[in-house]
Amino acid sequence: MAEDEATPHGKATTPVPRLDPAMFTAGGPGKTVAVASDEFTDQLRARVGAEGGMLLPGGTREEADMARASLAALKGWAARRDRLPEQRADLLATAWWSGWRNVAELARTADVSRDTVYDDLRARGIEPTDRIAVPERPRPRYEPLRAEAVHELSELAAQVLLPAQLVEEPVPLARAAWQMSTAYDRIAVLLDENDSGRHVEMAEDLASKLRDALRHAHAHWASLLSIDQLAARTSERDLDLLDSQAVAGGATVQLSLPIGRTITVTLGEEDFRSSKGGWTTVRSDSELLDSTISGADHVAIKDALDTIAEVLTAHLREGAFETD
Repeated sequence: MAEDEATPHGKATTPVPRLDPAMFTAGGPGKTVAVASDEFTDQLRARVGAEGGMLLPGGTREEADMARASLAALKGWAARRDRLPEQRADLLATAWWSGWRNVAELARTADVSRDTVYDDLRARGIEPTDRIAVPERPRPRYEPLRAEAVHELSELAAQVLLPAQLVEEPVPLARAAWQMSTAYDRIAVLLDENDSGRHVEMAEDLASKLRDALRHAHAHWASLLSIDQLAARTSERDLDLLDSQAVAGGATVQLSLPIGRTITVTLGEEDFRSSKGGWTTVRSDSELLDSTISGADHVAIKDALDTIAEVLTAHLREGAFETD
């Protein structure tokens, strides 16, 4: 007799499905993670549920970020609600240490009673009736960044920014803000010494998130100006940078393509005497590259050249900025 049949009055256990790796389907070059069949996903969800967990929705890393953030934001809201009195006391103490010694003004700003301000300040080692006394606890001039605090910031950012992502095509500023909020999550993981196994992956992804945020910022910036205005603006910025660093007016880049093919691309800029003076030019030795660029492409290329110039400026020998 099978074991479960021998105990007919006992609690039946839910059979845990066996997962067959062959049930995976190809993700394709456009996917950031592998895609699985519906059958496999259902079995995986059942197995995770049997262990007391929950399988988050989302097929790409970006979608998984949004799924995690939605629950984290709700959880973070509840945690912040419970910690509000403690945080209020910290903020009142910070205001006091910063020189704001008027209890009535602090009470009005925090929308609490004066008695609450007195109680909070005393809880932080401050005697509010003595405006010139040194607090019992030394004024903190530096507090190391803690993983818990940045996790909380990430949750708060998700709470504010996530609803704006739930549209078919978020605007560039919303996309930039979202990438920056997920960057906070990566920073929190990097600060967590108990999660050091993921530090290399998270450091790489942090740079990627910030790069994505910058790309969306470029798109928004370009939407505000015409081509001529963008060219003039970036040319003026180059002149300002010359006071402190070298400026890269162009570069030659070799692009590697599949099967060992390469093409050479030369980046330059229009002559300052033309109507598009300073506008980025793109030339290539191959017809495979479309040399037409948008305003967002222009500012992105200029920003990349600025980064290269900034790095190389640090390696210039003494006297490089001296004129003959």
